[in-house]
Amino acid sequence: MSAKRVTEYIDYRLYLREYYEYERKHTHYFSHRYFAEAAGISSSSFLSRVIAGKRSLTRPMIEKFSIALKHSEKEKSYFKNLVLFNQAKTAEEKSEHYVVLRSMVGIVKETILQASEYDYFCCWYTPIIRELICIYPLNDDYSKIAQMIQPSISAPQARKAVALLKKLELVEPQDNGVYKQTEKSIAADSQIKSIAVRSYVNSMLRHSVDALHSMDKSIRHISSMTLGISKEQYKTIVVELESFKDRVKQIVTLYDDASVVYELNFAFFPVSHTTTSSEDLPDA
Repeated sequence: MSAKRVTEYIDYRLYLREYYEYERKHTHYFSHRYFAEAAGISSSSFLSRVIAGKRSLTRPMIEKFSIALKHSEKEKSYFKNLVLFNQAKTAEEKSEHYVVLRSMVGIVKETILQASEYDYFCCWYTPIIRELICIYPLNDDYSKIAQMIQPSISAPQARKAVALLKKLELVEPQDNGVYKQTEKSIAADSQIKSIAVRSYVNSMLRHSVDALHSMDKSIRHISSMTLGISKEQYKTIVVELESFKDRVKQIVTLYDDASVVYELNFAFFPVSHTTTSSEDLPDA
């Protein structure tokens, strides 16, 4: 067993915590003091304070940490941008470092669907079936597949969805009756017809409303926040949401013990008009 590489992370404090825990377990002389000495830092508690979020890393300190972490040149660059991304205060800074991170390594390998494949998003249940048939040995029992969807669909709809997944080569059958995903994650290309994607998102948002009223709180998490923000804060929050989605992708792709399919929706939109004075308010 070996420690995970820094390029597998989107949160540098999590990386440092797991690095420390791994070294403590596998290297008998490793300690906070040992790390501080390797980094040329006088405070033996500095690493623990960074991990706890009580201290941040300056650019010179990032260099010292990379030395102690024995990073390669590529890893040094990734770690620097990872730290600066996590600590950035503005949307521009976050975007700048996020682009570098994504260009250096595929955080999660994705298959980009081309415009000719927009059918994947036309029916809201197709992505769900893609997950479902790769979890359970359903053996192309379309009636059973249809019944397992919430809300349920028809067997012909399930059959058509599976056929589409095969056609797009997004799944491949195995001998045990379970399909295998050809790629863990899928993203919509900018060329995809927006009407299909909008239809998909619209369907899922409607399902989330149904879930709010019909599902027990123990199996669903639906909440809302009302915030007063600036344009700059909006941009920063959007970047944070994108990075959070990457963290979710990491969590999902690390394990192969799925037992249920969940939908995660984000809805972040204005509920007031933008104004700087009472004269700018819309007419009643």
